[in-house]
Amino acid sequence: MTDKMSHSNVHLTTAPAPGAEMVEPYGGGTGFRFKIRNVKIDGRADVVHVRGGGSHEVTFDLLHDCSECGNAVNQVIVGLAGQDQAQASVWNGKQRSGGGVKVVNPGTRVEALAEDNPGPAQWVNVSCDVVVPDEPGVYSVRARYAQAYQGRLMTAEGRAVPQPEYQDVLGWWKVDRPEGPGPESTIGTIVVEA
Repeated sequence: MTDKMSHSNVHLTTAPAPGAEMVEPYGGGTGFRFKIRNVKIDGRADVVHVRGGGSHEVTFDLLHDCSECGNAVNQVIVGLAGQDQAQASVWNGKQRSGGGVKVVNPGTRVEALAEDNPGPAQWVNVSCDVVVPDEPGVYSVRARYAQAYQGRLMTAEGRAVPQPEYQDVLGWWKVDRPEGPGPESTIGTIVVEA
């Protein structure tokens, strides 16, 4: 598999096998932050071949179950390998996914929709759009965590409520990862054909 890193550099990488579950570990602790499975690009599969770039819908199941995250508001962000920031925030919440839409930090400048599930974590389905360049190449779609107070909740219930795309959370793409999320964070691939 290759990642399109810039107009002139293509790098070979090792990524999860198509259809595999992506796991974001919890750094410095045990367990994980979140898992992603059942990725579909444009409703098809986790690897698609397209003619020309543009916007593509990415949907997947997400399980956020970070018992070590304390009372932080966590996000899951999505973008392309080699870019300077994420393109979309797809999940916003406390420790566990599921439990429906709530408002966190109400009445403050960091108010946002989120999930704050008091019970066991539940798999939720989220979606976003990712834009790939028109230049032919292989573009790796990746995901990582953020803790920027505000992110979008792009579950079916969350999408029914207008939400801005918070820019601060997208800037977490390279926080603690100078090159951005690595091959282990790959959730899908978009191949732009000539």
